[in-house]
Amino acid sequence: MVKAHLMLFAVLLCRCIDVWGQAVQQAAVYDIEPPDGRGANPVVRIELAVFSPGPLFGPDAYRLTGTKAGGQVYRLWFTAEGDPFGGDPHKVRIGRYILQEGDQDPIEYIDGYTGGALLPLFGFVERLLPRRTPGDTGLLPREGTYLGFALRRVSAGPSDFSTLPSEAQRLVLRTDLLMGTSRNFRDDGTGRPSRKDNYTFVPFTRAEYEEMIDAGINTFIAKGEQVDWICRRPVFYEGYDPRIAYPEELYRSNFRGVRMFIDEPACLLAGEYPPGASLETAVKMIHEHVAGHMHDRTYQRLLTERGVALGNLSLPEPAVPIWETYIGTSYYQLEVNGYGIVQECRWRLRPEADSEMILMLQRINEDFGVDIPITPENLFLWFYSQMRGPARALGTRWGMSIYGQCEPDLRWPSMRLAYDLGAEFIWFWTSDHDHHVEYTEQLRLARLLRDHVRRRPRRDLEALRRGADVAIVLPYGYTLPTVWQMFTWGTHIYPLDRVNEHGLTYKQVLAPAIREIARCLTDGTPYDVVPAGPQFDATGYRCVLWVKPDGSVCRWRVVSGD
Repeated sequence: MVKAHLMLFAVLLCRCIDVWGQAVQQAAVYDIEPPDGRGANPVVRIELAVFSPGPLFGPDAYRLTGTKAGGQVYRLWFTAEGDPFGGDPHKVRIGRYILQEGDQDPIEYIDGYTGGALLPLFGFVERLLPRRTPGDTGLLPREGTYLGFALRRVSAGPSDFSTLPSEAQRLVLRTDLLMGTSRNFRDDGTGRPSRKDNYTFVPFTRAEYEEMIDAGINTFIAKGEQVDWICRRPVFYEGYDPRIAYPEELYRSNFRGVRMFIDEPACLLAGEYPPGASLETAVKMIHEHVAGHMHDRTYQRLLTERGVALGNLSLPEPAVPIWETYIGTSYYQLEVNGYGIVQECRWRLRPEADSEMILMLQRINEDFGVDIPITPENLFLWFYSQMRGPARALGTRWGMSIYGQCEPDLRWPSMRLAYDLGAEFIWFWTSDHDHHVEYTEQLRLARLLRDHVRRRPRRDLEALRRGADVAIVLPYGYTLPTVWQMFTWGTHIYPLDRVNEHGLTYKQVLAPAIREIARCLTDGTPYDVVPAGPQFDATGYRCVLWVKPDGSVCRWRVVSGD
């Protein structure tokens, strides 16, 4: 018996025993088919190497070495469970990921929220790795495609590759909080002569990027040499350098394309809805508008304009949030774009504000006969609840942005509350008269958030997303009234006094929801506002108030079995 146990122990230790899986080290070299037509493919040859320790000894390790027409070299290292070159890309798990550009130090990209590998934007497995021809088997492809062009294997054999580089720089990037500014320039600090005048703007310098990074800002717009200043820093960037480093930039996990956001779909449509259009038309139009602005191919176009041949490689940007004022439309927009939505915050509470039309809570109290306490937190929650409900229902992200019109003493409290409630975007608007937040103010607010985050670095985003006790459910197609004109959908086509198919005004339909919101804000009860869309699920709420377009209201409570 002892002898049998010793033999089994020896078998488990020995990787070369076939029954337990033998360690394999292979490499293959491939030439890349030149483009047929306009442009040139900078990459002419790649080498793939794999070290497979066997199923009992961890994931396979891979190295890809690309050689460009001018002799420049780039390398990728990664570990993978599953076949990274064939089959379903979604079933491949990448454990670690490292990029080396030329003779620069390698960078390992790490997701600061999950601790795992942070992969490039454009689909690492499905688009940026070689894809084997269907029916091809083996650790390395015999034939296939790479970055849009056919591969031709010219040699294959054993390899001495066995491990990922140990000297790689670790670039840890937070994916659960993107704090950013909307432009690659700042005001020059001299102010402006009057409110009718605009500020004078100057491009960010290298020192200013470092100043912002130190303040906690981690997502930027950059152009030209600005890209070189920050591409190896632990921040995300959007934009491009005309000297585009192709394909290296595709492999930088902190490169987020060239488009930061989809701009104000509901605002842009406010004047486009046909007179008398139904609510179904509003939903359909906003769905079409958002869908038409997704999968932006600006970066792909920039590459081809600069003579880069892409073959059949497609590079749509997959992760662009919506930036919106009329966030009562959040659910309908997020049905199409599941990445996220960011509110444009122009908080006003003071009675001496420029116009009474922008005093949201005061106008709700007056128009609906309720008595919501006029406090900063209630103002923030009125709006945040209209994003948090859809984010919970649809499994998406939400966030907020500070604008220059925001009363100064409301800026930081609204940012702090947003972070504490699970916001994943906290941004600042730069440019355009009153909308602009001055650079020194952006730094001040960013530092406050940075310090707050250091005290609360870990958030359970799923628990925060499900933090509301009460769901206030609107009929599908309806929104709460929006600021300024108190219209639904932010347009005169859908005013509160419009009569629906049941002979009720929109105001009559929404009144029970407004009363419940007032009760929650008065009592301090966490609540969500969400339309009764097909993906809404009441599971997890303790109380649901469901408003119907015929004026009926259903309320039920979940009774715990404890």
